[in-house]
Amino acid sequence: MGLGPAAVKMDLELFKRGFLKDRHSVIEMGSQGLHLNLADLQEFFNMAGINDYKKEKFSVLTHWPNSPECSSRVFYEALGITEYACIDLGQEHGAIPVDLNFPLEDKSLYGKYDVVTDHGTNEHVFNTPEAFRTMHRLCKVGGIFIVSQVMYRGNGYYAYNPSFFERMAAANNYKILFSSYNIVAHTWTSNGSPNQFHVPISEDLIDTLDWSKIREIGINFVCQKQSDADFCYPSQAEPIVRKNQGYPLQFLQSPPRDSYVPTIPADMHGKDLLAECQARLYSRIKSYLSLRFK
Repeated sequence: MGLGPAAVKMDLELFKRGFLKDRHSVIEMGSQGLHLNLADLQEFFNMAGINDYKKEKFSVLTHWPNSPECSSRVFYEALGITEYACIDLGQEHGAIPVDLNFPLEDKSLYGKYDVVTDHGTNEHVFNTPEAFRTMHRLCKVGGIFIVSQVMYRGNGYYAYNPSFFERMAAANNYKILFSSYNIVAHTWTSNGSPNQFHVPISEDLIDTLDWSKIREIGINFVCQKQSDADFCYPSQAEPIVRKNQGYPLQFLQSPPRDSYVPTIPADMHGKDLLAECQARLYSRIKSYLSLRFK
């Protein structure tokens, strides 16, 4: 488990786009380390315009992977996130010892964190829905979840797909801020880090790839929590799922397979129907303008 080049680049893109602005606390599922060479990390920082980080805290990465693990704590500190915590039964990097298979009992942690991440941990939790419910409970209203998980050739109990995250977002009224596939090649950078790339969530694009040259495919979703309601399990048995609050992505992509817009009740009067249409139109225009002029 750890933040490789793709995860680091994704977090830096979120930083550049303002999604990490005024975020002061983070908690990670799993005791995460940085899995890339220092030279590549410095290049990514430079591209993101981050030059005032404490370089000595990353010095161990000079000899990555033949060096002790560097906690991702120092990476988040470079992004201005000052309060760090992680959950792991192994208690590495000062982790809180919690078994993610079971409900989180420490309610003092509920709604405490601005950012909650899962960089490859929840696939190793057999009761994975409970792990995602724990993430929901840890996150503040208005806070964000950053999930980077395996879709193909993983080593955990589960592999995920877009429908899993879209349905979970719809059931819990999350706003989806970002999504992508993460392609891990068999090749390496000149500095010795694995070559990893973000591509749009497009099945047509995936079908054009030479799968013999791919070591792994991951999937990334970043969602924002909109209310303090407890976690709601989605169900594919339902013909209609709760409305998803927007989908402003950087990539053109295949549309979701399911519709998350609720139907109009059959007994709705004309006046109410007109008001509902106006409200939806206003919401669409507001969402477009906020994205267009951000």
